[in-house]
Amino acid sequence: MLVLRVQVNEEPPVVCGADDLGVLNVIVTAAGKLGEAARPGRPDEPPDIHLSVAGLTSRAVGVTDEHLRWVGHRELRIGDRIVVQVLEAATADPVESGHAAKEREDDELAYFNHCKRAYLELRSKYEPEG
Repeated sequence: MLVLRVQVNEEPPVVCGADDLGVLNVIVTAAGKLGEAARPGRPDEPPDIHLSVAGLTSRAVGVTDEHLRWVGHRELRIGDRIVVQVLEAATADPVESGHAAKEREDDELAYFNHCKRAYLELRSKYEPEG
C-alpha cells in the first residue's frame, strides 16, 4: 500500500496509511498575520502554524467509510523541519482518531431540495428587494 512517512525535526516518524484508503494527505497550515502588510485577525495573536495528517477510506459499497487522522492539530514553530516521504509498505502506524464519513447524496431530488433550501436561506443576502 502507499504510505506517507512524516517526520518533524528529529522526532520519530509516523507512517500513515491503510489498505482501504482513497485519500491520504499531509497539510501544513500557517494562518494569521504572516507578513508586514497583512491585517491581523487579532492584533496581539501570533500566527497559528500546524500540521495534520489524515485520510479518507474508500471501502466497498454498503461499508461505511471513515475519516482517519494520524496527526491532529500538531503545533509547529518557525524553523521546524517537516520531511514527507512517499513510500510503499505492508503496514502503517495506528490512527490517532477516526469518525464515520457522511454518505454522499446521489439522489437527484435530495440534492435539488438541498440547493433549494440553501437558495431560500441566502436569497435576501444576494438578491435586491423588489
